[in-house]
Amino acid sequence: MSSPGFPPPLAARLRRLALVILMGVVATTVQATQPIPAFADVKAAARPSVAVLLARDGTPLAEKRVDPHVRRLEWVALSSFSPALKDALLAAEDKRFFEHSGVDWRAFVGSLWHNLWYDRKRGASTLSMQLAGLLDPELALGRGGMPRRSLGQKWDQALAAQALEARWTKEQILEAYLNLAPFRGDLQGVHAAARALFGKSPTELGRAESLILAVLLRGPNARPEHVAQRACVLAERINAPAACAPAQRLAASLDRQHTGPRWELAPHAGRLLLANQPPGERLRSTLDAELQQSLTAALKRLGVPEAAAVLVDNASGEVLAYVGAPEPALPDQAQLLRGAGNLLQPFAYGVAIERRQITAATPLEESLGNHAPTSPDDRLWVSARSALAEGLAEPAQVVARLAGDALAERLRLADIEPPRSGLPDLNLMQLAGLYRALASGGQWLAPHLALLPERPQRRLLRAEAGFIVGDILALRDADGTLQPFALRQYVPDGRETLLAAFSERYTLALWAAGSRALPAQAAALGLDYLRALHRNQPAQRPLAPPGVVSTLVVFEPTIENARREWFIRGTETERVAVAPRNPARILYPIGGGIVDATGLADDRSFRVHFEAARAPAGSWWRLDGERLVAANGNGGNGSNGATGRLAWRPVAGRHLLELVSAEGVVLDSVSFAVRGPGEEASKPADQQPHQ
Repeated sequence: MSSPGFPPPLAARLRRLALVILMGVVATTVQATQPIPAFADVKAAARPSVAVLLARDGTPLAEKRVDPHVRRLEWVALSSFSPALKDALLAAEDKRFFEHSGVDWRAFVGSLWHNLWYDRKRGASTLSMQLAGLLDPELALGRGGMPRRSLGQKWDQALAAQALEARWTKEQILEAYLNLAPFRGDLQGVHAAARALFGKSPTELGRAESLILAVLLRGPNARPEHVAQRACVLAERINAPAACAPAQRLAASLDRQHTGPRWELAPHAGRLLLANQPPGERLRSTLDAELQQSLTAALKRLGVPEAAAVLVDNASGEVLAYVGAPEPALPDQAQLLRGAGNLLQPFAYGVAIERRQITAATPLEESLGNHAPTSPDDRLWVSARSALAEGLAEPAQVVARLAGDALAERLRLADIEPPRSGLPDLNLMQLAGLYRALASGGQWLAPHLALLPERPQRRLLRAEAGFIVGDILALRDADGTLQPFALRQYVPDGRETLLAAFSERYTLALWAAGSRALPAQAAALGLDYLRALHRNQPAQRPLAPPGVVSTLVVFEPTIENARREWFIRGTETERVAVAPRNPARILYPIGGGIVDATGLADDRSFRVHFEAARAPAGSWWRLDGERLVAANGNGGNGSNGATGRLAWRPVAGRHLLELVSAEGVVLDSVSFAVRGPGEEASKPADQQPHQ
């Protein structure tokens, strides 16, 4: 049934218009019944899609996106949005925002009248209505997959806007809208959009950026040329035509977004700590922003991409600076496990000193290999202090045997599990933790990046042993003056270096790889960095603990000059007697050499003679763990100990030959290889079968 006097289509449109007007009259007098969330609850629920790593003082250091569904940054107060943005937004979306009570009925009726007669539809949703749709997804889109809202949804949205206006202030509505409105792609809120599209904060937005953001609200994913056209129309509307050209340039780069993090001062620490954090987390760390920046700059001065460093506070075990690589895009090299080489020697010496097996003055033998001495050589014997300070390999092996399983037990106390054979590989955090113990009275505490409650320390070494080892590692000037810094460095191949350095306040672990000049550069850089840390508070030499005494030591014969030496009380001595400088030596085979036994094929009497110099009476030979006995029963060594010889029919392969004293002490050993036909057993010549 049509209205009298009007064609049926027009009558239907007029009835729809009358219904909408009636709805408006009712809406102004009826309160909506649906619940409206509190402003504070909406603000709290809008958590950023990123987690942020903070320095100990709250300075942002790193950022990681942890919510893959949306890009949203921190909530921004209304006062922090630029005036240009607010002007453009109200002109584009709701010019009577501060006049209506949720629904602009004049614009609404005008929009409806337009939509009755024209195919191209025009909306009239106020900011309050749009915000109601953002807060309640049921009001945001057409139900049942419809692209536009139904008349019923329009009614519900109008009621929700009325209720929102009754409970929130205009300023709260505008602030929430600016923080929740969707923009291009998965961007939500002006803060995220301004950062991604323009690399700016909401406060920094100018006229051109504001025009772009305002027109994106109606078409977030519109083509750049359409965005530019709409921005210029809006510029004319707000009487700012000069902003058209810069807005066009900005529109052309809309899809080249800034996707990187805002802060990259500690990117590798951020990856470690933020991986499992919830969206919006602001995690405070132990890092010091100034020290983090200075250590990063120091590593960059090395000029190589392969470098990493960790700085630890000795008092607390807190990591003050963590640089996994000089550049953020490079992988974290501080976490990689590497062979520590001689960097674990100090702990073996510390265990042996603590167990009173040696002192810093104990003489240790440094082998001259297979070269028979032609004259006395004071370097044949060195004190434990000199052996550790210089990183000598053979004395370290002797000390490691003395320490035995105790060293592995101490490493387990530091959460390091040694392999069944050899020494464990370490990362920089583990290395820094071990050397921090030397600077902290032997007490170990795991270095940590996150703020943690105070934890008990573990006794890695007794304070007396830790002090003596630290004193040995301490650097000395050219005149012998002791410095308050200690450094230990391992250079495996001349192009790579791993070092640990410490003062009484800080411990630094550093790794770098590159040119052959790099090890010296890295050592100098590490010490310069520590000195710079003490520019306002000079480093102090540690005080000796109560159980340590100092005594003047004289070596007889004089393998080293007399000096004052530190001892654990009860182990002190004033005179150190050194064994003769000409110990027994294996002269042949030469260590690492190859014995050519190809003559075995044609000469069944072919023999190799083991030879030793200054072999003491009763000494004997051991090959591959088995004792060799000659026909006369004395191993072939002369009764006066001057020379030892033993004939042996060679067996192809690698062998370990040892010269052993009557007391069972290994006097010397060599490893060698035999080239030629093989035999089933390794026996002295007199025990080889004759054919």
